[in-house]
Amino acid sequence: TDTDLRIKAMVLEILIKMTPTTVGDQVTMCIMDQEDVLSYMFTLLAHQKTFINACQLIEDMLQSKKILLDLNKIKNIQTLIQCLQDEQLANFCRILAVAISDLDIYDNKSSLFAQNKQKRSKGFINVRDINQELLLSIPELLPRLVNLAVSKQYTPRYPGMQSELDCWMEWIENQMAEEQCDNPVEDEMDMFVGGITAPTTAGSPMQLQQGLKITEELVQRVEVVYVLGLFLLGKHRKKVQRKLAELKLAPGLSDLFDQFIWKCQVGRYSSRHRMRGHNAACECSPEVALKIQFLRLVHSFCDHSDYKHLLLSKSELNEVKRINAKAGTLQLPNLDNVNKVLMCRGSKGLLTKIVDVMKKEPTTSTFRFWLARAIESYLRGSTSYCDQVFLMRRGLLQHVASNIVEHEISQKEILQSSFDLLGELIKFNIEAFKTFDTIFTTDEKFEKFISTVNRKLVDSNMFIRSLILSLEHFRAEDEGQKVDYAKRDSKLLKYIGDFRNQLDYLYRLISIIDVQNLTQENVSCLNTTLVFLMFANRKNQLGRYLQALKDEKEGMLEVNGSVQFMTNFRDLLLFWQDHYLHKDKDCSALEKSSRISFDYWKQTVATLVSNESTNECAIAHYFERLPCERTF
Repeated sequence: TDTDLRIKAMVLEILIKMTPTTVGDQVTMCIMDQEDVLSYMFTLLAHQKTFINACQLIEDMLQSKKILLDLNKIKNIQTLIQCLQDEQLANFCRILAVAISDLDIYDNKSSLFAQNKQKRSKGFINVRDINQELLLSIPELLPRLVNLAVSKQYTPRYPGMQSELDCWMEWIENQMAEEQCDNPVEDEMDMFVGGITAPTTAGSPMQLQQGLKITEELVQRVEVVYVLGLFLLGKHRKKVQRKLAELKLAPGLSDLFDQFIWKCQVGRYSSRHRMRGHNAACECSPEVALKIQFLRLVHSFCDHSDYKHLLLSKSELNEVKRINAKAGTLQLPNLDNVNKVLMCRGSKGLLTKIVDVMKKEPTTSTFRFWLARAIESYLRGSTSYCDQVFLMRRGLLQHVASNIVEHEISQKEILQSSFDLLGELIKFNIEAFKTFDTIFTTDEKFEKFISTVNRKLVDSNMFIRSLILSLEHFRAEDEGQKVDYAKRDSKLLKYIGDFRNQLDYLYRLISIIDVQNLTQENVSCLNTTLVFLMFANRKNQLGRYLQALKDEKEGMLEVNGSVQFMTNFRDLLLFWQDHYLHKDKDCSALEKSSRISFDYWKQTVATLVSNESTNECAIAHYFERLPCERTF
């Protein structure tokens, strides 16, 4: 009955308030250790009066226990999800976000060494993948989530108001005025919703609070968008990318993007309101989280995807095709297969809209990192000349490169995403290098840029990798004009082609990492060193590079240091073998992005870690004695 459900909602609210207290762990253990109680709590998600509080309590308990819940243990979970109304399903995404999160699989959230060790341990079960398989077997789930994510119903918007915060404050003022005039006196039993219905003052009737209601709806959309992004991170990524493309996610996201208000669109003094204690540069608004999760979803949808061109409009696709027709050996083969029914509508697609916003956003904007990541993921994978030129025509290369030199970017994430994007824009593209030379016309500008590259090596290492890959690609093509340009005219290519500069990068990249501090963020430094050494191996110069690295250390009067340095490098490569040669690892990304077969990656690493101390291409050759063999 309504009365029973209302009582249950209040009990749930009491339990919610208990979980953060000193007895919270006892409450959580008591409930979660009894599968029938936990399953019953899930059934309360299907009732209008209890679904918000039940979801809040389950989410709090899952997070406090810090373990992933196997959804298969919940009775009739598939039937329950299918019977949820849209609002309840959106709310349920808060639980799904915990159940399929990639952050909660491992005890150590950053160390790749610790994660690999746990993953290889006996009895380790990847609950995330199990939960994803269960959820993806529900045929209506993804279509409903996409509809919720891109539905037209949005947040308060008022004509003539440029700022999100102004719109929200206007809405709050209007709601407060309405509630004061209504003066309700009766308890709204029929309208009761736990978590939203509350007394305005002590002892007053229970009333539906509009402020809580619209806030709940905004949070629900954030969770839906976040969960769609999580589905794109598991082993079913390709399948989910295809399904989301067929559900017209791209045009839906493009239409939703039009409703966002960005800082660059707001006049400097136009906002009437500012959060108390926040300065004029503050970007706080209730919609910040939604924008970030939106851009993360775009990033995951495009990442090594066959459907990334759906982010273009039809006219933009025709432009890309015209560029592709003149790309020679760099032509893409499948542009005619793009399904135009699934593309963005209008003259500008979502990709161009994101580029336009990024070019106008302030350098310090929180969103620059996410905007750059979204565009970079579109370019990532098999390098596409036509997509690079398409973006260069929109001034993106000039904007990103100039921004690095003209502004002292202090935020690590913004600088790293800028370098990563720049690397994807110029890789294997001679026109991009020529454009780069027109941007840094003076030695002063070029030196300032290189200084930033060298000062922030972890952040810039993917850009450095693009430089050496491009240089060797142009040399291998053996086209006189390109080779001459790389040798004589291109500032960047001449710089990276210098042996001393290459040696310096190798030495520093190896020095800043070791097996214990390797993370998803800095493991790229190890792969960048391998790119240098693979090309050295092709030219039969691997021994020369290794000897120079050893001499570099000894030249600094650190004879013992040279042994430690080479030992650390060998340990890193042994870890590389364990990390990348495992059966569950997809290494196609390394091959596609470098245009070097993965077999050659494996062959070069095997040569370097060989125990043959007489082989000058093996690191063991440069030890006074071979260190104890390590296993990972």
